[in-house]
Amino acid sequence: MAKKDNNYYKMFSDIAEDAIKAAYLLEKTVKNYNPDKIEKQNKIMHEMEHGADLKKHRMMKHLISEFITPIEREDIATLSYMLDNVLDSIEEVFQMFFMYNVREMRHDANDFVDLIVRSTEAMKACFDEFENFRKSDLIAKKIVEVNVIEELADSLYFKANRDLFLSEKDPIQILVWVRIYDRFEKICDECENVADTISSVIMKNS
Repeated sequence: MAKKDNNYYKMFSDIAEDAIKAAYLLEKTVKNYNPDKIEKQNKIMHEMEHGADLKKHRMMKHLISEFITPIEREDIATLSYMLDNVLDSIEEVFQMFFMYNVREMRHDANDFVDLIVRSTEAMKACFDEFENFRKSDLIAKKIVEVNVIEELADSLYFKANRDLFLSEKDPIQILVWVRIYDRFEKICDECENVADTISSVIMKNS
C-alpha cells in the first residue's frame, strides 16, 4: 500500500501564506483607498478566504481518515480553525468598508495594516519552522514577535479610539470606526492565538 503523504505542516504553511496575501491586499486597499473600488476588492477578498477555507476542509478530510498524525489530531483541528479565524477577521474589515460605505480612510488605519502584515508574516514563519521545531532556533523568536506585535496593536487600538473621540464629531463615523478598529485589533489577536497554540503544542511534544 502506498504511503500517504499528508504533510500537515505544509498544509498549515499554505493557509498561512493565504493569510499573508490577504494582509497585503488589505494593506494595498487601505493605503490606496478608493471607495469606488471597495466592492470589487471585497469580492476578491471573499474568493481568497474561500480558497483558504477549501484547504482547511481538505485538511480535515485527511485528518478524519488517518490513524496516525504527527501531532495530536485535536491540535491540528484547533490550529486549522484558528488560521481560518485570521482570514475571516481580515475579510470582516473589507465587509465593513463596503457595508458602512466608508468614503475616507483614517490615518491610524495605515499603522494597523502595517502591524497586520508583520503579524501574518511572523505567524507564517512559525509554521515554516513548526515541523522541525526541536532543531529550530527561529520558531521561539517568531512566536515572541507575534506576541510583541499584538501588544503594539493593543496600544494602537487605545490611541486610535481616543483620537477618534477627540477629533470626530459625527456620531455615525465614531460608531463605524470603533467597529473597524476593533476588527483591526482582532486580526492581531487571532494571529497571537495561533502562535500561542503552536507554543503549547511544542511544549507538549518536547
